[in-house]
Amino acid sequence: MIKIDEQIQQLLFATAYKMTGEIATSKDISQEAIAKYIQANNKQVIHIKNHRSYLIRTTINTAIDYLNQSKKERGAYWGTWLPEPIINSEYSIDYQLDLSYGITVLLSQLSPKERAVFILKESFDYTYEELAQVLNLTNANCRKIYQRLKAKIKPSNRTILAENKTKERIIHAFIKASNTGQLDTLLSILKEDIALYSDGGGKVSAAKNILYGIESCRKFLWGLYAKFEQTPRFVIQEINQEIGFLTYVGEELISIGLLEVEGEQVSRIYFIRNPDKIHLGSIKDA
Repeated sequence: MIKIDEQIQQLLFATAYKMTGEIATSKDISQEAIAKYIQANNKQVIHIKNHRSYLIRTTINTAIDYLNQSKKERGAYWGTWLPEPIINSEYSIDYQLDLSYGITVLLSQLSPKERAVFILKESFDYTYEELAQVLNLTNANCRKIYQRLKAKIKPSNRTILAENKTKERIIHAFIKASNTGQLDTLLSILKEDIALYSDGGGKVSAAKNILYGIESCRKFLWGLYAKFEQTPRFVIQEINQEIGFLTYVGEELISIGLLEVEGEQVSRIYFIRNPDKIHLGSIKDA
């Protein structure tokens, strides 16, 4: 029986999170997988050859079941659904699984089994035969799914430290422009085809659909910040193992923001505004 140490727990949590994009759910799924493993091992109902692999497979299949059960609820979600951001470093791991927010967003747009194929193949190097066995698909189907997703999703091979320095410079420029009310100064660092995602869950102001292009993004930002009675306060924070920012009005956290950059320009902006996905109290500036 494998020792269920912190590293294993983090690995299972990260696997579940990449599947679901939900923190509490991922904790529950990883714990359920561990409980199933302990029960199966103690009762010896099956012969477990690879204990670590069994735990990963159980986590994946439990996550698939959850996603299938919550399909109707997610389908009725108001506006753009974004994954819950990870701020507490307790959940971050620095090996094997890339928890970058952009990758997690792309995975959330796939079917449960498509996510499973990509994660098991990309992160754990499963063979197509193993994928077919775990997911009840054919080898050919698994190969076709993975090759299609591989062309669409580019796993991170970037230098995170260098990219985070670029993001931090851009965030400082964003903060300065917001504080002075001169948001137009940001136009030079936005790509022409920039996409802006905002998730309010129908509970706070947010764009219902993804916004594309500089002009659409500019109008949204102007409209958003014009509603504040006080000047927003920004705190730079590590989120999903990358640099992001928290936006406060007074002592209230009103959004969590992340950027994707290409070179020195912003290609995507993510604003998570749904109060159900923001679990922080007041954080003071460092």
